[in-house]
Amino acid sequence: MTTIVQSVRSQKEANKSTKTEPSSTPLFSSESTQKVQIKWLDSGKPILEGLESQQVEVSLSHDDRFCLCVVGRGPQGCDIVAVNHRSQADWMSLFSSDRQFLLNQLIATGYESLDIAGTRLWAAIEALRKAFDTKDISLSIDSQQEDTILFQGQAAGKELYVMTFPVSFTKDSQRMVAAIVNKK
Repeated sequence: MTTIVQSVRSQKEANKSTKTEPSSTPLFSSESTQKVQIKWLDSGKPILEGLESQQVEVSLSHDDRFCLCVVGRGPQGCDIVAVNHRSQADWMSLFSSDRQFLLNQLIATGYESLDIAGTRLWAAIEALRKAFDTKDISLSIDSQQEDTILFQGQAAGKELYVMTFPVSFTKDSQRMVAAIVNKK
């Protein structure tokens, strides 16, 4: 089976004619063709229309320069964000008191700067919000190996893990990447 993925932002945007046809990219290959479109729910969450029976989900994230996409079976969530300088007061104002505890826990390791820890926490929360499609998430640190931290997130009786790690691109500021992973 060959699966064709086509992105359609909205019917209104689709009706805005451009001189190019929508691009299609094979997702899986085999003998038959299956048409799959990326559509967005009112919440902004992308869905793969045409793969519902296979429980394949997608998550997208972008910043001013880069785009990140993850696709897989089950809930997906990802985030990519530039590591920016903020004061401690600014970081604290972004997080609830339980998240402030996590921020302080990350800083206390001595391995994380305030900005890396804040950006890491922000990215983990965003990835989990996308996967759970909710903002009410409990979060804790599961494990750490060098500059990679695995968080455990829970919402509505479900549990997911999100891996976070910094990346550096040539001639660009450092980014933090977060993605939902299976813990084995």
